[in-house]
Amino acid sequence: MESTTNFSDKNQNQETNPLKKWVILLGALAGLFLLTTLYFGFFAKPMMNKEYVKVETHNNELQSELDELLAEHERIKAQYGDLTNQLSEKDSIIMANAAEIEHLINTQADYNRIKKQLARLQNISQEYVQEMDKLYQENKALKEENTQVKADLEQERQDKADIQKSNEDLTSKISNAAVYKAYSIHSAAYNVKAKGDEEVTDKAIRAKRIKTSFVLGENPLIEPGPVNVYCRIAVPGSGKVLTPGSSETFSFVHNGQRLQYSAKKVVDYDKTAQNVTLTWDIPSDDKAIKGRYIIQVFTDDQMLGESSFTLK
Repeated sequence: MESTTNFSDKNQNQETNPLKKWVILLGALAGLFLLTTLYFGFFAKPMMNKEYVKVETHNNELQSELDELLAEHERIKAQYGDLTNQLSEKDSIIMANAAEIEHLINTQADYNRIKKQLARLQNISQEYVQEMDKLYQENKALKEENTQVKADLEQERQDKADIQKSNEDLTSKISNAAVYKAYSIHSAAYNVKAKGDEEVTDKAIRAKRIKTSFVLGENPLIEPGPVNVYCRIAVPGSGKVLTPGSSETFSFVHNGQRLQYSAKKVVDYDKTAQNVTLTWDIPSDDKAIKGRYIIQVFTDDQMLGESSFTLK
């Protein structure tokens, strides 16, 4: 009986051994899980946190550099104003590279790759500034040159205007100076005696001749040559002029008006002073009347002056 019982216990122990193995296996797995949990909870997580912080720090740094570069670029554009239109292609390249770097930062691309892209963009930006400054200097020099050219042209125009005005003034002075002048104009009535002798008279009944004398003054500005000299003798109280005839033969034009003359003489002017006398002989069948006679002396271009006398 005793041997039978031992055999039974031995079989029973053999039957329970597999369960024990599973218990051991599950315990080992639980221990492994615990160890893994402890590792990730106390060791791995801090390491992951440090890497995350490092990535975020790098991204913030890169983003800050990019933002600063773009802000400086916009400041340069604002400073140079309309000149930036001449470098629009370069500006487009800068903005395209900035957009690419922005994308790399957002997708947490390799830090060194992004740094290289930023360095490249900085070089492009520096080239942009250098080209812009060159354009500015060239534009400034061109403006200064244009200003100088305008100033020179204005000065030249002013000089020409001054010269023209000076010439006009000189011409005017010469024109005003280049005129005939008569001095000592004197008119009187004469009684002509049988032998041809003359004597001045103030009696109308004795007057046979009217003579006007003057000095045609010296003027070196007048070209030498013949000059027509006329005198007009106005009849007292009538407004009429004594004249040899009413045709245009005995007339001249003064200031656009045709005037009859009483006497005419052609003087061979040689720029020196010359004595001139014009004579009107009263027709034998006519008589002088009493009153004040006014005599005017002319050339073809101007009135030289006048004189008068009175007959009683």
